[in-house]
Amino acid sequence: MFEATKKWLNDRLGLQVSEEKSKIVNLKHDYSDFLGFRIKVHKKGKKKNGKEKYVIKSHISEKAKKNIKNKAKNYIKAIEFCRDNNSEYYVVADYNSYVMGIHNYYRMATCVSKDFRKLAYEIKMSIKIRLKERVKRNYNKKIPDYAKRYAKSKEVRFIGNNILLPIAYVKHKPPLEKEKCINKYTKEGRDKIHKMLENVNISTLHLLMKKPIINATIEYNDNRISLFVAQNGKCNITNKLLSIENMHCHHKIPKFMGGNDEYKNLVILDKEVHVLIHATKLETISNLVCKLNLNKENIIKINKYRKMAGNEEINIEILNKLSEN
Repeated sequence: MFEATKKWLNDRLGLQVSEEKSKIVNLKHDYSDFLGFRIKVHKKGKKKNGKEKYVIKSHISEKAKKNIKNKAKNYIKAIEFCRDNNSEYYVVADYNSYVMGIHNYYRMATCVSKDFRKLAYEIKMSIKIRLKERVKRNYNKKIPDYAKRYAKSKEVRFIGNNILLPIAYVKHKPPLEKEKCINKYTKEGRDKIHKMLENVNISTLHLLMKKPIINATIEYNDNRISLFVAQNGKCNITNKLLSIENMHCHHKIPKFMGGNDEYKNLVILDKEVHVLIHATKLETISNLVCKLNLNKENIIKINKYRKMAGNEEINIEILNKLSEN
């Protein structure tokens, strides 16, 4: 079986198998390490036909635990030696991004909570020793929208105005299936991935990744990138291709009206369209409508966003009279 699998991988996919790392494991008797996970099956009751029923039990692999611990400590060191407020925002955001990233990846392990609780002890000690009095437990500070899932944790801390996410607070979540044809290992699978990005300006995409909005949440900056890709780099109203200079990410329901940084509450717009949505002076509205050469369909969409932002809808008839005068 091993030789047949090795030959199939080589002939069909062009992948060489490492003799040292590759082996056949009976998961009923032993754990197998794969992509940072330790996997084994355990007996759990019986099927309707009377046969034994097995379920997966999975942990974070020992090598992955060691890497997580070392990387988290390096982020904490970076925070320790950063005293400037603007720089502090970035280094704390880097730490939070890392914590959320490993939580999202490893939470499909069934024993993820148990593994992270063990990991957290050394990391929490590193925070205590290195950051000392800079770390506060402030119950009065508002939890950012992107960190709402951590709100119930008693381990939430703050450095200045920046939240420090608790590395131990993670729950198991079964992985969602995706289309089987989407993968990196076949020509068809790679074509499917590339097709999703073929209309996006990759240079602009890289700039968005490298230049997040200062003082915005991680969730906002991540969703800004996702929306740029989803909208093929175009304005939601005018369908115009956007550069990073004329691209704005608009909150459909503003934060002061109870809006948040969730994906569904954001939309990518041309800068001048964004101004038009928030404009209140008739002269400004009239000038922008003429300049952008908007059609009836565009105006209907803009009015929808204006209404959600608490502004009056644009009346085309009034604008026509103004332009005549």
